[in-house]
Amino acid sequence: MTDNQPTFNYSYFIDHAMCIGGRILDYGCGRGQMLALGLERGLDIWGADTFSGYWAGWVKELKPPVRARVRTIENGLTDFPESHFDLVMANQVLEHVTNPEAVIADIHRMIKPGGLFIAAFPVIETWYEGHVGLYFAHRLKPGSRLRRTYFDLCHLLGQGLYRGTLTRTNWIKQSEDTLDTACFYYSQRRMFTALTKAFGAPIEDIAVHYMRARLRNRHNLPAFADSMLRFVYHKRAGEIIRVRKS
Repeated sequence: MTDNQPTFNYSYFIDHAMCIGGRILDYGCGRGQMLALGLERGLDIWGADTFSGYWAGWVKELKPPVRARVRTIENGLTDFPESHFDLVMANQVLEHVTNPEAVIADIHRMIKPGGLFIAAFPVIETWYEGHVGLYFAHRLKPGSRLRRTYFDLCHLLGQGLYRGTLTRTNWIKQSEDTLDTACFYYSQRRMFTALTKAFGAPIEDIAVHYMRARLRNRHNLPAFADSMLRFVYHKRAGEIIRVRKS
């Protein structure tokens, strides 16, 4: 899995949406890339985001056709009606909320009976931290000398995302600010407990489906490779699940 993962994720989620149809919500739509792709493919797709704090400027990047279909999330709640959507998608969103239980409950509220929630999100057990591009960065104590030294060493070795023309000092500050103000890593157990409480239905792990789609089944990977594909996804990216509202 490479740094073009977000682009592939947009297509992967939209492919799911094309199979399901109906009214769809991109929860945590950000700059609207996935929403725009869905509109291009003829979906009845809507978006919602907070557009506050770390993401305040993103609302200005929404193009008019997309902006007209986006609502603002306030205090973890949206103003869409109950049982409004056939599918809600959350692509790398749940690690950015401060109260995942409340957010998951609101998502459940908006889904029609029989509708689906599909989400991809990292957890504390994930090895790779995808917002700064370093392994285990999210497990190091904020403000600690260990984390600062680790980031410094990684930068010297050419590692890390969004380096651009930043000096090492500025890149470290940017990376620490991102982790400390915009990312909230929860355990897999806490997230699955919240999902189970809200939906009361089995949670389907679709990591293997994702990995095979990403690899496009090249090399004719045999069925026994599925365990390795699942391991790689969970350690590199976290969780990717599908759950149906009863």
